Amino acid sequence: MIIPLTKLQKEIMQDFYRISATKVIFNKSERNILWKRATARDSNLNFELLKEKCPALEHQIQRSYITRRNIQSAVFSECVYAQTFANMMGLELFVNCFEDNDFIPVSIINLLYSYHLVPRYVYSAADKSRMLIQAGGCDGIDSALITVVDLVIYTIEFKEPGAKTSEPDLPKYKEDGILVVTDKWLENYPQFRAMLAEQEGLNFFEIMGHNIKNFTKESIDMAVSNCYTYTKKYADVICTEDIMGNLVMIPTNQVSVWADIEGEIRPAGRNHYNVWTPIALKRFLLQKGALINGDMVTINKHNLEERRERGGNRRVSGYKVTPLFFIYVSDCTENNDILSFNINKMRQLNPTVAGKIFFKKLLYNDVKTYYGF
Repeated sequence: MIIPLTKLQKEIMQDFYRISATKVIFNKSERNILWKRATARDSNLNFELLKEKCPALEHQIQRSYITRRNIQSAVFSECVYAQTFANMMGLELFVNCFEDNDFIPVSIINLLYSYHLVPRYVYSAADKSRMLIQAGGCDGIDSALITVVDLVIYTIEFKEPGAKTSEPDLPKYKEDGILVVTDKWLENYPQFRAMLAEQEGLNFFEIMGHNIKNFTKESIDMAVSNCYTYTKKYADVICTEDIMGNLVMIPTNQVSVWADIEGEIRPAGRNHYNVWTPIALKRFLLQKGALINGDMVTINKHNLEERRERGGNRRVSGYKVTPLFFIYVSDCTENNDILSFNINKMRQLNPTVAGKIFFKKLLYNDVKTYYGF
């Protein structure tokens, strides 16, 4: 059964598939090399050449140097895919919104804000009649192709061949470690309702160190397909690359037609907060041989696991009591392998839930033929 395309999906996909298959400007291997050099702060990186070929990526790397924050590999693909798409559409004028925030008309800015888009870069026709606007922020989709004359907007999500559709924090569990999903949380992330219903009673203290992946295909399909339909990250289409390195466009509500899909709950997600289960934390510290005197903790560092930074140098940034609790090195004092720190400085990682997509057999011509373009 072929699911019909919406009017906007059909229009943007027709435009896209009128153009011959086009290789992305940097393939995955080239992006991996660039990412490793960027995170290692390689002084020999050719910024002039990079700016000529992909100015958004050059700017993002330069910003990462200034802010001293490692750039995410997903940012590389987003910039590369956006530039490739702009090249295909003949959008030759590039504008950096960090440096020029007056290029986009006010009416377009207001339209973008209604889609939770914050402009970062613009790829425009010389007469400004059409623009691809690359956006940032976790609350919106990646880009929007705008027809300026009549304010038609096509929303586009850029995704690597293996990627997560979204990964929100789950509600914080209590001292018993049991997952409790609130109605308010489900209002914000309705696409995960079925996946979480299948994990009722999940205890994070019992499964920490192991990700949960046993979901039905139906619940995962709901999480992936509805991610771009019923949330702030609404998008008409997804752009990714096929196994030949060509940019490909598919409808967001038909991802499972083209991708292998998975679901996952991570007890230790990417975001950390002040400890919200202090009783459980003290129990785990005592099990590790810690001495607790008021707010002060002393413990042999060899009883803990090292926590290392991502990126080039991989230096030790902290110590883990369990996969859920850690302390930064900067918040510790050390004497003969004995660490001392204030228990209130400890951090707790929040669990997350995600839908994942893997385009393992995707081909430009297969998609083009399937939809009759």
